[in-house]
Order: sequence, then C-alpha cells, then structure tokens
Amino acid sequence: METPANKLATAQATLELAIRLNAEVASGRIDTSIYQRQVQVITGGKGLILHPYPTGTSEDLTLGIFNLVLIALGASALTADETLDQVFGKLALETDANRLGIRVMVNQLRNAFAHNPWRPKWLVFAKYRNAYPIALDDGATFTFDATLLDGDGVKPEQVGGLEFWVKLLQHCERLVA
Repeated sequence: METPANKLATAQATLELAIRLNAEVASGRIDTSIYQRQVQVITGGKGLILHPYPTGTSEDLTLGIFNLVLIALGASALTADETLDQVFGKLALETDANRLGIRVMVNQLRNAFAHNPWRPKWLVFAKYRNAYPIALDDGATFTFDATLLDGDGVKPEQVGGLEFWVKLLQHCERLVA
C-alpha cells in the first residue's frame, strides 16, 4: 500500500541510489565498459533493446550520471511537495512556522526543476522571497534564504547541501507517518 511515508522513502532511496552510482562512476568502479554491451529490458511487450554505444566516453558517463542525480533530486522535491500537500493541505494555508520553512524550500526547489529539469533555475515569487529557519527533529538546522535566489541556477548549498536535503527527506518521512 502506498502511504505518504512510503512515497518519501522511495524518493529518498532513489536519490541515494543515484548518489551511490555517481560515487561508483567517480571512483572508476563503473566505467565506459557499460556502453560496450547490449542491454535488453523486459517490458511486457517485445522488450526494449539498447544497442552497444562504442563511442561512449568517460565524459558521457560523468555527465549522464550527474543528470541522474539531478533528476532524482528534482523527483524527491516533487514527491515531498505533493506528499506534504496531501498530508497538511496547501502551502498557502500552512500555520506552523517550521513546517512553513520546510514546505517553502521544498516547493521552491520543485518549481525550479519544473521549468527545466536539466538546468533548474529558481523562480521565486515575491511573497516567498524571505529567509526561512528550519529545524529538523534530529537537531539539524538550516536557514533557507530565498531573498536573492530568483533567476539563479540551483546549487546544493542553497538547500543546505545534499546532506541536509537527505535529512530533510527523512524528517518529512517521519513527519507524515
């Protein structure tokens, strides 16, 4: 059964898998040899065949895995935003100050990816251009400063880094359980 907590756990697991794969590529344990083999994916129909890609380079692999991490990050923001809406109602009606900070950061990150998932850029409406202190149940804190983000490209440090983002997903999973 799909629950709000399960949705967030799945988004977190997907992001963490993408990060793990990125680490494997960076360490050389996954290399361009993956392009040398044909891959058949069982789809329930004829199946999808990915033919060897003998011209695949290290740069292709590095950029490709970066894009996987980026897409997983965007999907985690989308999942968190929709799940928090499902459990707590629309963002505009939020009354808890800490949860408001979490929800604004999550929503703004989701919006950044919605307009261009390959090159996410902040599009922060004037009413959300504030600083939002956030405290997680594990003691981690971060202030999401949306005052000057509008128009900038997304950088991990703007949401506390990947470390804080993963903790935030874990916090939200516990929050909606």
